[in-house]
Order: sequence, then C-alpha cells, then structure tokens
Amino acid sequence: MTGEFEPEGHGDLRGISVHLRQEVRRLGPKGTRLRIRVGRGGLDETARLFSGETDIAVVTPAAAVRLLHQFGDLQGLVALGVVARRGGLIAAADAGLAHDTVSELVAAPSRITVATPADDGVSLVGFAVRRALRIAGVDAQVTYVHDEQPATCCERFASGEADVVIHDLLSTPDWTAASEARSVKYLAWDARVLHGFASQGWPTRVVPAGRLPLLDADLPTLDCSDFAVLCREDLDDDVARVTARFLARTYRSAGTAATAPSPLPLHPAAARGHADLVADATLGSR
Repeated sequence: MTGEFEPEGHGDLRGISVHLRQEVRRLGPKGTRLRIRVGRGGLDETARLFSGETDIAVVTPAAAVRLLHQFGDLQGLVALGVVARRGGLIAAADAGLAHDTVSELVAAPSRITVATPADDGVSLVGFAVRRALRIAGVDAQVTYVHDEQPATCCERFASGEADVVIHDLLSTPDWTAASEARSVKYLAWDARVLHGFASQGWPTRVVPAGRLPLLDADLPTLDCSDFAVLCREDLDDDVARVTARFLARTYRSAGTAATAPSPLPLHPAAARGHADLVADATLGSR
C-alpha cells in the first residue's frame, strides 16, 4: 500500500496504530509488547509518551510538532517517521460577509461566531487557530463555538449557528455539503500571520484554485499536513528500526520514494532504518 493517506477523522489515528502494532509483533524482537493508545492526536499523545504510558504516539499536524519543538516543549522526544496527508487551516465564511481577510473581521459591526476546535491544551488545531487569530488582531472580536470534529464545525456553519468555520477543510468530506447548503467565501490569512508562524517553523501551504468548492483563486494558508509518529529517545532500537522501515515502505509521500519531512530529529535506529531502505532502493534500481 503506497500513496498519500487520505484521512477521515480520528479513525486514521486508530488505523495507523493498529498497523504499527501488527508490524512490530510480526518483525520486532520476540515477545515485544508495543503500547499505543489512540486519543485525539494532540498533546494528549505527547503527554502519554512523557509519562511512559505509551511507547509510540501519532500526532497531527506535523507542523505543530515542529513549532512546539522550537518552543522547547518536546525535549526528550524523537520521530520514527511521518504518514503523509494533505491538510490546511482554512477560514471559510458566508459569502455575504463584507470582509475578505481574517484580520478585517475586527471591523465587523458585531461579534463574529467562529466554529473551530478549542484551544484546550490538547488540540493542536485549536492551538493554531487561537494563536493565528491573536496575531491577526481579531481574537477579542470572536465568539467561539467549539468542537473537535470538523464535521460538526461544518454543520454549525451550514446551519447558520456560526458565521465562520476554521478547520482543516481539505480533508473533510462534510465541507462539500456545508458549502452547498450555504454560499461561501474563503478568508485569506494575513501575511503577518503566515510570517509569524513560518518564523517558528510552521510553513505555509498554498491551496490551488478548485481544490475546495467555490475556491476560485489560490489560497495561502497554514499547513496542517501529515501525521508525525513519535517516541521517546530510549525506545528499543529494534522496535524503532522496524517501525521506521514500515512507515517508509507503507506511507510514502505522493507515491514517491521519499517520506514527508520529519518535524523532529529521527530516533538513531529509525534513521538507520530509513537509510537502509534508501540503499535498498538504490541497489535495486541498478
């Protein structure tokens, strides 16, 4: 199985975790028990790594991991690999809203209701949204209706409960139905938001015109791509190697031989596992 992973909610975290357990049981050291708990894919996962409750965690988006690493919050954690998937933090509004950028919401005559995940110390999307709105200068103008699931946020926008939805809409099939129920426009993130994130390791992603319903121009946004597979530095070398090789072989970026960039330094044994695969591919091509 190769190609870019197309997510359908938190079930993907479960699917990746099940595959990892099966592979380590099949190829890892005899008797190895791999502890993975499927949570929300945010800071709940890293907290379990730090506490020793789990051995491997799957966290998304990878850009948030990179940013937290810049802050020094993930010392002692390393990566085993990345599962590639497309994602972007999209701000969509009712087409009748008299604003074209997120920062212009500050001039709205009344408070704007935004459907988005909560910045609750776990959700990395919620963390990014709240931080971006603060940088844009509109956080005080916003009333939030929170939900972790993009489908529910889309429903709240479609029903009129929210004026704006901000979520990873690229990987949300429910967004098509929401955009059909209510005419939409896409709000651009201001340069100071994109630059502010980029300066701390969170890159910009350009969503091409036509990639989303009614998107008629390229849209720069915050990248919300990829699942990062993390562990502590003391993970058994054989487990790290098997896991890294499995990830590199199974979840290749866009069907190419290269995996998506890692947001953290690789576990040393994982790095060797990736290097072995590159060597194998090179020798096999001769």
